[in-house]
Amino acid sequence: MTKLLFLFITSLCLYSQVTIEAPKTFIAGQGVAFSISASGKNVNFPQINSIDGFAVQNQGTSNQTTIINGKMSQTVIKQYVFYPTKDIIIPSFDIDIDGNVEHTNETKISLQKASKTQSSDFDLTIEIDKKKAYVGEEIVLTITFKYRKNLQLYDLKFSKPTFNNFWSKQLQNKNNIQDNTYNVQKLSFLLFPQKSGVLTISPINIIALLPDLNSRRSLFGSATKKKIIYSNELNIKVEPLPSDVTLIGDFNIKTTVNKNSIKVGEAVSFQLEISGRGNIDDLEEYILDIPKATIYDNKSKKDFNILNGKYGGVYKKSYSIVASDNFTIPAIELKYFDKISKQIKTVKSKEYTIKVDNTAKSNQQLEIKKGKTKEVIKEKTVYVNASFAELIQTFLFGFLSATLLFGIIFLLKNKKIQKNELSLEVEIKNCKTITELLKKMTPYVSINTKLDSIIYEMESNKQLNFKKIKRELISIVQELKL
Repeated sequence: MTKLLFLFITSLCLYSQVTIEAPKTFIAGQGVAFSISASGKNVNFPQINSIDGFAVQNQGTSNQTTIINGKMSQTVIKQYVFYPTKDIIIPSFDIDIDGNVEHTNETKISLQKASKTQSSDFDLTIEIDKKKAYVGEEIVLTITFKYRKNLQLYDLKFSKPTFNNFWSKQLQNKNNIQDNTYNVQKLSFLLFPQKSGVLTISPINIIALLPDLNSRRSLFGSATKKKIIYSNELNIKVEPLPSDVTLIGDFNIKTTVNKNSIKVGEAVSFQLEISGRGNIDDLEEYILDIPKATIYDNKSKKDFNILNGKYGGVYKKSYSIVASDNFTIPAIELKYFDKISKQIKTVKSKEYTIKVDNTAKSNQQLEIKKGKTKEVIKEKTVYVNASFAELIQTFLFGFLSATLLFGIIFLLKNKKIQKNELSLEVEIKNCKTITELLKKMTPYVSINTKLDSIIYEMESNKQLNFKKIKRELISIVQELKL
């Protein structure tokens, strides 16, 4: 009886076995796939959401049923993947099998540095055009991928690399080259180091999908296997720029004004343009400062391009300046590091002196207050001998005269009111172009921020919706009671 009980317990333990399968090493950026298998009639797996703070994704469940010597057993396999960035331990998990709790073993996985794939079928290499550079200096990185012509491939997957500590820009020069043995593909990037020191460009990878010759053909097509091809690693020494500059390359500066003299209320348009080859993206917004002047600036426009493998472009910014007295637009200086001469160079724009005609306009009207004249009227009684008909006639004449007099006074008053109503609102309505509107509204700068923004918008862009601008101006004028 004891022997039979021992055999039953042994059989039960074998039947309810749990296992975990996981790799011993992994490469950063490459997912770690592991699976847990459990055999039994009723299997309950725990919910695995994370391991040591790294999110775990459930990749699916499969079931296997086997019959040995007439006995049926069922195995449930759960598959998972996660992306750790350090050495990690997959902890023990509790699996409920037919009412009994089984435990998986802890599994330690070590982070391994990727090394270049050595293969006669594939080769992936990265190269840079210089071993030393300055912060912000462009570096050309070229990726070369080769694979054997007679190699059967289902697919190639390449994800754009993330270059840590570098700002990158892909060049549109993808080349496909063929030689006698290999298909060759080349792709280039511009890299701009963002800090000094010895910086590492980590290996990149390409995933190749190949036929799996060791696996039986499935019902849905040929079995496949995945192969990851890794490139080499590169190091580059990056020198810091001098402390007072952020630009490296070759740059020019240009400025213009649309007029050298204005009247009070008019605006001067000042244009700034910086162009050149180099890290122009690092150019900061320039704020113009002129004492006792109101300055409106547009958002800068940046047009970047790559010419002959050199990165650069044009930075443009416009300003509108309004002042009541003469003022000076100061010269603008731009410092950059010239990598050829290894010196700091300075380019400088010209200075502009703007004259303002501030002759006061005599818009005041002299108001004369009329004093009230008191007249002393002596009462005098006059006796008139007249008939009743004459009295009626005299009364009607007096009434009509008074009515006519009051009518004339009313018309004159109304005409005066209408004349006074030739207000700013009416003047806006009478304007036919944006230019007329701008001349009419410029004297009202600095009264209201919303009004200022519209005036500045008219100054910088003459292609506005004229009717819409008029409606907005009339609304503001009515609100401010101008």
